[in-house]
Amino acid sequence: MFPYRQQKIMLRQARKLSITLLQLFLFSNSYIALGAVVMCWITARLFHLKLPVLFLLFIFLGTLSSYALHWYLTPTALNQRERNQWNRRHKPTLLGIFIGSSVLLLALLSQLLPYLFYFMPVIVATFLYTAPKINHRPFRYLRQIAILKTAYLAFVWTFVTAVLPLLVATTAWTATMSLWAINRFLFLYCLCFWFDYRDRDDDRRSRWLTLVSMMTYQRALYIFYGLAGCFTVSLVMLYLHGMTFRSIIGIGTPMLLLAGTVQSIPYWVSDYWYYAYLDGLLILSGLFVCLV
Repeated sequence: MFPYRQQKIMLRQARKLSITLLQLFLFSNSYIALGAVVMCWITARLFHLKLPVLFLLFIFLGTLSSYALHWYLTPTALNQRERNQWNRRHKPTLLGIFIGSSVLLLALLSQLLPYLFYFMPVIVATFLYTAPKINHRPFRYLRQIAILKTAYLAFVWTFVTAVLPLLVATTAWTATMSLWAINRFLFLYCLCFWFDYRDRDDDRRSRWLTLVSMMTYQRALYIFYGLAGCFTVSLVMLYLHGMTFRSIIGIGTPMLLLAGTVQSIPYWVSDYWYYAYLDGLLILSGLFVCLV
């Protein structure tokens, strides 16, 4: 048996190492990139698609690259949250991840040339989301339309994870696919919505106002429950168009979890709640679909 003092030192070191690895996984954007792959996999599983493995790798690296650039360009002096502190200390790491993943993306594109027509709009749209953070003309002008950034981000995520896999692996578009895209947009918008609500004070200071930044918490709740109601209607429509009841339960459970926790969101002071739990609902979606 180790002496008590040595045990305390070992536990402290283990805790410090665990926090370091957790922060690296979350804040290096590997976690959110995994979420994008899982969301694509859900689409493939529900619609019985055979996606190329390189396609999923492209989605992972593309998400990793775009978020690394986004956070590298994000000012770190706005607040003292865990993520900003990590970003401040690891700017070279974020730049290295962006450069490395971008190089790998270019190499992958040479293997995915048949899908280049579908990838180019995604690449452009993803860059335009981060472009307002570049402090040069003409990118500064894009800050004037930041009021729509929540819906824009949800739209890009919907296209990448729900529409793009269908375009790549199917030849005929159906009504069920349209309903699926609407369902995913509503779910993703609800997640983005609470991130924007968390950042409302920073947005006001930076004058990059969004619709969410101008809402009270009570009004934000009304909007969220309205979106959740539309999400429920889309689930019913998917069921009426042939999606199995088990699948409906699997894709609906993450929204149920989110709705059950929104009352506590004003009390979330740690970034871990947002970047582990809210982003984690993307991965939980895949887990629930797999389980049912």
